[in-house]
Amino acid sequence: MKIDADVIVYCAKGYGEKVCLELLSIGCRVVAFCDNARLNQGGMRLGLPVYSYQDCRMKYPKAVYVVANSTYAIAIEIGIELEKDGYVKDSSYFLAIELEMRGELSEYKRSVKKVLENQTLILFGRSFLCELFVRWIREMRWKSEVLVCPSENDIDSFCNQYSDGIWIPLEMGIALGMPEKNEHLVQILQSHGISSFTRFFEGNALYCEELAVVDRKDVNQFDVQVKKVLFLKASAMSGSSLVASVLDSHPNILSLGINIWEVNIWHIVKKAAMAAGENLAEIIIGEIKFYYQVMGMDDIGWLKDYQKVLGQYFQEGKKYSEKDVFLLIYLAYYELLHGVPLEGEAVIYLDPHANELMRDSILSWLEQMGFEIIILEMIRAPFKRLGSGIKFQLHLLKDQNKLVSPYKMFRLLHMMSGELFYKKELEYQLVRIRFEDLKMYPRQILGKLCEILGIPWSDTLLETTQAGKKSVYAINGDCITGFDLKPVYYTYDEFFDSFDKFRLDLIFREKSKAYGYSYVDKDKYPMSLEELGKLFELPFRFEQFLCFGSEHERERYHQRMRKLCTQLLYLEENKEKYAGHFQFGDYLRVEK
Repeated sequence: MKIDADVIVYCAKGYGEKVCLELLSIGCRVVAFCDNARLNQGGMRLGLPVYSYQDCRMKYPKAVYVVANSTYAIAIEIGIELEKDGYVKDSSYFLAIELEMRGELSEYKRSVKKVLENQTLILFGRSFLCELFVRWIREMRWKSEVLVCPSENDIDSFCNQYSDGIWIPLEMGIALGMPEKNEHLVQILQSHGISSFTRFFEGNALYCEELAVVDRKDVNQFDVQVKKVLFLKASAMSGSSLVASVLDSHPNILSLGINIWEVNIWHIVKKAAMAAGENLAEIIIGEIKFYYQVMGMDDIGWLKDYQKVLGQYFQEGKKYSEKDVFLLIYLAYYELLHGVPLEGEAVIYLDPHANELMRDSILSWLEQMGFEIIILEMIRAPFKRLGSGIKFQLHLLKDQNKLVSPYKMFRLLHMMSGELFYKKELEYQLVRIRFEDLKMYPRQILGKLCEILGIPWSDTLLETTQAGKKSVYAINGDCITGFDLKPVYYTYDEFFDSFDKFRLDLIFREKSKAYGYSYVDKDKYPMSLEELGKLFELPFRFEQFLCFGSEHERERYHQRMRKLCTQLLYLEENKEKYAGHFQFGDYLRVEK
């Protein structure tokens, strides 16, 4: 893609900053951000000004807009508003999401240094993350002055002394590793009148990804060989829970299970490795406690026993590489669960789950440590995965007595209609398993997986356990154990009636076709896209579980739903052009 005119990025939040850097990487002349939120106007992002749409029109009348709202439905709506002012799609305005689908945006990494080097950078947030950021800048040999503001009480003095500085809030949520969504740190900065900051690093952990691994010689004092890591691609909780519980007790698999500290394992290991010569078992346990306590979880009595086992693996005063720390955490946990140390060869199973922020960082880290990485992806019938997703969202919100946001539904529909792989994930061997096949034919599917991993079969794979005990997946009153087939045949009638399923079949057609699920070919629907799109403006049954502030808001939601789903139908009819949205592939087949 080549744009000769000035470019304005429409939307000044984290995704907009990422898109700005991607545009700079392909030589675009980005001059400003456009954002109609008053709180953002008059500020600076990545050193560029933020204006309202009307101000942008006056200052840059010939500029091209790239709409960078991360919710596809809203981006489409913004584009339609631009068309009312004479802008033409894919000529004088573009949707960033579609540019990415078409492979027209470049990597953002090369532009980060160009934008931030020679600037005064002021870090504000969790001290450990600030320490990592400073270390990254030093390793990259940037010519930047990097300062750390230790607390909110120091913000005003830093503002007075460094009025031209770019503030960088650094925080990462700990609920399954998700980054903070309430913009707490940004709100603090704005309350002090700070308008020049970047959200980029709250959504892109480049400073973690490019950190070098501590390259001390591996101690490797135990007679164990661990060469491979089975890494689960982002999956629904039902799929993650099933895989984790199936692999939990295999004698040649090292797993920590799905919990609050596994998804933050990168940070735990880095913290321990940077504390050379100290009591590492104590430091590791302290970090695990931190994650549990901040989450309000008090079931940590087992940590005393785990610390004892860890203490047997770490010798006080001895220096360990990051790979050693990583392996020994797993080996000690294995001994805690099994009662005996691991012998021979093993494979690590790692599920970062919702920790999208750290996926590339963890993959690069594992690669630097010399592991062979195999990506595992769980596939499920699209409308059932959507139903499972709604059910899980309601489960998360039940204690707050809240309903699901309409924006969440837009994102779920967009995500479920295609399949996205990050560039880093494509560098490794990929294994896809259908959820239904794992449930119905576990011996055959898991036998194939064992062959790929190079580990022997174990009858423990026919049981589902968590920390060695029988596992139960409980959600909203339903309890699923073992290879119960209820999830395979469950119809989610509480969320979808027959008309809803017919409509969902339209936008999930290509995905269903790729993975052997039932679908109806588009030739069976002799209607235009616009006519089909109008069907999506009619209410879905799941709408009763969505929260609307007013009837007007509900009507607007229906209009957005029509526009979004019409566009999803268009993508299906032009899947070669938008190949980035349809990265389907082969999966482990059942031999009947």
